[in-house]
Formats: sequence, C-alpha cells, structure tokens
Amino acid sequence: MVNRDRQQSYGIYGAISVVPGNVAPWAAGLITYHRSFLLVHALFALADPTLTRISATFVTLFTDWICYMQEEWDMLLSSIRDGVIPDVDHIGHVRDYLQINMRADPQRANELTSIGPPLSFPEWAPRVWTNLNTLVCICGGTFATALPLARSVIGPDIVIQSLGYGSTECILGKPLDATTFVVDTKDVAEYLDIADIQTDQNILQAWDLQPGKLYQPVVTTRDGLWRYIIDDILHVIGFDPRSGQPVFRYYGRSSLAIQFPHAVIKEVDLVKVVQALSQEDIVQVHEFTTVVDRRELPETVGFVLEVTGDIGPNANIARQKALDVLVTTNGEHQGAFDAGLLRPPTIRIVKYGTFAGYRRWRGERLNVSVGQMKVPVVMADTDTLNWLAEQIVREL
Repeated sequence: MVNRDRQQSYGIYGAISVVPGNVAPWAAGLITYHRSFLLVHALFALADPTLTRISATFVTLFTDWICYMQEEWDMLLSSIRDGVIPDVDHIGHVRDYLQINMRADPQRANELTSIGPPLSFPEWAPRVWTNLNTLVCICGGTFATALPLARSVIGPDIVIQSLGYGSTECILGKPLDATTFVVDTKDVAEYLDIADIQTDQNILQAWDLQPGKLYQPVVTTRDGLWRYIIDDILHVIGFDPRSGQPVFRYYGRSSLAIQFPHAVIKEVDLVKVVQALSQEDIVQVHEFTTVVDRRELPETVGFVLEVTGDIGPNANIARQKALDVLVTTNGEHQGAFDAGLLRPPTIRIVKYGTFAGYRRWRGERLNVSVGQMKVPVVMADTDTLNWLAEQIVREL
C-alpha cells in the first residue's frame, strides 16, 4: 500500500493496513464475507474525497464493488451522514474497531447525493474522487470481458495498471500498461513455440522469438534445480528497446479445459469464442463460464454468459458463430460435427449479477479469501451446476 504523503491508496484485496495513507481501517481486512467486505470498503472509500488509487486483485472484484455500491447507495450515504457503521452481516467481530474510524460527514453525504450512484452515468468515479488517477487490477485473459464496464465507470483518463505477470513459481514480467508486459525476472526465462513438440531441443532463447507468435515460458528458478514449463501462452508483440526482453500479452492457459471423446477444447479456444460473440449486434459479454451440456445428445460445450445491455439483433447467429470459431481453432471439431458426434455449442444468458453472486456464494461456502475468488472457465461440480441452472434467463 502507498503512503498518504505520496499517494492516497485504497485496497480491496487482502488485509488492509492501518498505516497512514489507507482509507479503510485494518479491521476491515478481517471481514471474510464477500459482500460485507466490499460494502465496508465502499463505505470508507466514499467517505474520503481525496482518494487517488484503487487496488484489486481482479477487475471483476472492482466491478462487484461498484455493483454492491449501486445496490446499497442509500444505506452507505446514510452511514456517512450519521457517522454510524451500517447493519451489515458478518462484521460483528470488527464493528467496534470500524466505528472508531467512522466520522459523521453530512457535507460529503450531500456531495455524493448530488452526484448519484455508480451506474447512473458514465465516468462516475472521477466525479466522486477528483484526484483518482489509477486503478490497479488483473484484467487480461478471461478477465478482459469485465474491462469495458470498469472503464465506463472510471472514464478514459484513469490509468489501469496491472499487478504484473507471474505464477506461484516466479515473477516473470512487469506491466507496461493494463494488458502488456515486458519480461523482467531474476530467474532464467526460456520459451517454447506452442507449435513445436515440447522437448529440450526446441527450447528458444529471448532473441529467437518472433513478434506475432505464441510461446510458453520455460523457467529455471534461482535455486537452479528445476526447469519447468509454465502452463500459460504468451503472445509476443515485440521487444523492449532498453533491455531487449520480449514484450507480450497474456493469451491464455494451454491446459485442457474440456475433453470430449472426439474433440479437445482448451481454455484459449473458449476465450476466443467469447471474444467473437462479444459484439454490439450479438451480446456484450461481461463475464462467462462454460459447462459440458448434456441436455441433449451428442453432448457439446455450453457457454453461460452474463451480459450488459440488450441482446443484439444478430443474436440468432451466435451458436453458428461459436461453432465457426471452434472449428477454426481445431480441425477436430469440424470432423466431429460432420460425423454427428458433436452438436453446435449452446449459449445461455444468466441474470445480471450472477457471477458476483457466485463469488459471494462460493467464498462464503469455502471460507476463502475474498480477493482470490474467481469464476472458473469450466464449471463441473454438481452443486455449482445446479445453482447455475437457476440463474438462466434466456437461451440463444
């Protein structure tokens, strides 16, 4: 977190410190329930007009925060006006510590009342926090679909900065902008062309890479005991003129997502389909997941989309478009479809807020960190599928 005398900082991930410069008190970080955690942080953020920086693990956490703020706008403003922590579930163990840091501010409440809630007009955030300059979050890969909503809230002038690119094993790259990185690591980074067989003989060095091609990183950590492939695909777009290191965008995971008897679908293939569907004349996808759809035989991949705005006039071509993209990514799909072993993908729409609800439901059920809850690219367990089926409002 950043010190107040340099830059005001607000964190909606992990534990919140009480060091000078933070908006929410440290006790707010001890709230484990998703909705309560975000609402308490929203309260303290709204109360402070000097905020300049918002940090979240994933952009979807930021959009959840905005949506909960929209839902409870009157309650939050009333709390700011009266200086009383609101009646939010699951905060009893920290309420006293939160209350110590809460002050009545009728003037700020009136300012916010005159502005209105988050989704009432574009570029809302700069009106609420006139010094806001940065949103820090992960917004590449499967999270990219939530980026338009975030951008509409913060406007075009607020910088979106990534946390960086890394894995459990190592930190590989530092951000150049929201979705672009340059390799910068103390470990040894090598690469494999995804079109090549994964053998030692095919390992490439940074100077062997070609802009426009896809590679998997091969990392040897500082201990030097292991050389292993990271299960990500990077799209190399050039080289840093200062260091000569590759500049890249995260493309997706290379691991298997869905395996049918006659077709294999990877995560990157599923992301390509969603990107192709997310158009104004079809649907504007906010978030998505997929399932193995066995409601009819033969089985197929089912896309479950949460969308913003209205369904477009060409939504009737969505299933064919999804099939066309899958065929392009892998020739097996066309053969399986021609042989009657695979039917076109299905596309179902869930009500808005479904995936925020999933993060809340799943996080509270498993009692895991709020900032680490993600919607899986493929949902498979029975309880989750039953819950998801209840959220469907339309099928294309």
